[in-house]
Amino acid sequence: MRKETAQEWRIIMKGFGLDGKLFKGLTKAGDFLILALITFIFCIPVVTIGASLTAAFYSGMKLVKDEENYVFKDFIKSFKENFLQGLIVEIILAVAGLLLFLDIRACAYWAFTGSGSMIGTIFMYAIVGCAIVWAGVVLYAFAMLSRYDDKALRILKNSLILCVHHLPQTIVMMIATYGLMIFSYQYFTAYIITIPLVLYIDSFIFTRIFKSLENTNEQRAQEAAEEKKAAAGLVEEEKKVAAELAEKNVAENISENIVENITENTVENTAGIEDTDFTGDDSADKTNGMD
Repeated sequence: MRKETAQEWRIIMKGFGLDGKLFKGLTKAGDFLILALITFIFCIPVVTIGASLTAAFYSGMKLVKDEENYVFKDFIKSFKENFLQGLIVEIILAVAGLLLFLDIRACAYWAFTGSGSMIGTIFMYAIVGCAIVWAGVVLYAFAMLSRYDDKALRILKNSLILCVHHLPQTIVMMIATYGLMIFSYQYFTAYIITIPLVLYIDSFIFTRIFKSLENTNEQRAQEAAEEKKAAAGLVEEEKKVAAELAEKNVAENISENIVENITENTVENTAGIEDTDFTGDDSADKTNGMD
């Protein structure tokens, strides 16, 4: 009984050790808290929001994958590398968001004031739908920029495709991100918890999405390489068959030439035998002897 109790106690204490899940979980929570604080500070100048979110996703995904990293060092590295692209993406998304906001206000005024209009209501809901898609693209754009080195317009295009393709994950991230942000707007001190939580949820989901995407691309590349090898093998086999056929044709031609030569020689010899006179001189001698 004492041995079993001691063993159970060791297992419990092991969970509280430096290698235990509790310590690792608390360490990761602390790292995300530091990451959230750095991100908030770097977003204050406004023009750096794009690069800051990109760096936040870069560091967050490394934390989720348990890769060896230093939060501040990785953040600064990604911030410097993606500052220009992050600024371009930020400006494009900001302009698009402003236009959508103005359109929604105009359609709302058209639909709900004065005489009212069914067309205005339809347009308003359509633009609201576009705004929801825009909100999803905002999440994907900076996460993709942190992962892939590409042009701004292509980043936005691929973000739109992934946003629609991974719709369930997009809905979860949008509810978590924008829901917690709205909640924190009412209770400002909640940002201490909500920002790290949002970064963790989004980084966790994006890690899975990008992993599945990269595995699919690797599988396609492997299949293409195998098809190329198979095609090369078919070409080699066709060459081998063609060479064998050529050798066979050469052998048949040689055999035909030999047969023709033998036939010609036989005919010539036969003709020579037929032209030979076997009775000439001997017959004359015999006749003369008889005389």
